[in-house]
Amino acid sequence: MKTCLHGGRLFDGEKLYDGGAGILFDQRGILEVSSKDLSSAADRCVHSGRSFILPGLVDLHCDVLEKCIEMRPGVLFDPQFALAALDRRLAAAGITTFCHAVSFTDNELGLRSPNTAAQVVCDIKTFDSSPCASIRHRVHGRFEVGSDQARPIFEDLLHKGLLDLASIMDHTPGQGQFRTLEAFHRYYSGTYKLSQAETESLAKAKIHKSHSAWQNVVDLAGMVRRCHVPLLSHDDDNPAKVQLVHTLGAVGCEFPVSLEAAREAKSRSMAVLVGAPNVLRGASSNSHLSARTAVVEGVADALVSDYYPECLLQAPFLLHRLCGLPLSSALALVTSGPARLLDPHGRCGYLKPGLPADIAVVSTEGPWPSVSQLWVGGRLVYQGRSKSQPFPYCIVIPENLTEGHFPTTSHLVPSSWNRT
Repeated sequence: MKTCLHGGRLFDGEKLYDGGAGILFDQRGILEVSSKDLSSAADRCVHSGRSFILPGLVDLHCDVLEKCIEMRPGVLFDPQFALAALDRRLAAAGITTFCHAVSFTDNELGLRSPNTAAQVVCDIKTFDSSPCASIRHRVHGRFEVGSDQARPIFEDLLHKGLLDLASIMDHTPGQGQFRTLEAFHRYYSGTYKLSQAETESLAKAKIHKSHSAWQNVVDLAGMVRRCHVPLLSHDDDNPAKVQLVHTLGAVGCEFPVSLEAAREAKSRSMAVLVGAPNVLRGASSNSHLSARTAVVEGVADALVSDYYPECLLQAPFLLHRLCGLPLSSALALVTSGPARLLDPHGRCGYLKPGLPADIAVVSTEGPWPSVSQLWVGGRLVYQGRSKSQPFPYCIVIPENLTEGHFPTTSHLVPSSWNRT
């Protein structure tokens, strides 16, 4: 059955069409995208009103599944249940291709031990191939520098084709995400409830292994390249670190700690990935590079949801309004931008004839943009609220919103007073 979505503004991954554009598709793929009326060629037509018609969002990095499985330390839920619940949440957020960030480390806590992480990868792949999956689930394998036990397990998953994306991360204190021992302690004590003595012991073990660990990373990076899996680097804090990972074959720099590191990555044609939650908050949770600054400076190529999937849809509209970024450029940060890194053949992140019909219909009439419909492979997998249902409140974003300042209940007013 051929379906036509039409009426709203349409973004195809590169070009933003004015209202009235349409897309014709079926479960085999997209048939036509045009500014002309395509309804006569369709078996059914859906008028999107004033909503946007977008490619399904592509998220390259989010570790929210860890929290869905282990909601509290030591309180575990069945992974298939967690995946099913998260799948519905992702569909409502407009995400059609989602990379679960799964960490492989030695002597780590929670779900990040090598064998547990490997089982989570298998669970994701099993769920993705099941009828329960609404969206496309992919795996982003994160390898911690110095992880001797994790390396053979990580390599085995690579050889079996179970990793769609790989990254190198180094959480040794004194560099990267944890520039000080205090920052290291704050994170591990807050996340895993470790004592000062326990975090100091963990830090010493990481520091002790860091000098010899990078030779293993060199070998592993070569294997990633041979398996034709894109390689990223995590939390690069200076140009020298970017130069190093570039020589290893890294094609992307995610969450650069400094603007200098981001600029170095761009100069080497590496994609720069920044966090959508950082965009919404106006500041990094670790006091690192502001994502808004990276976008304004022209060094950001893609947004990732990091730990909060719902932020991905909101961020481009906020960047357009607050930072003056052209809307087409902002929308590319969550569609074609990340898609180019994950799939150079362009099978996601675009609305083009011959590609799978992964389509999000997004309304901007409410307090925050929301998904009205989500189509994956030409199949309707999510239907949002009816347009006839009024929003009782409207969040008014102040024009003078500054870094670190985000809307609170003081900006919540009855929608009958004001509508954005």
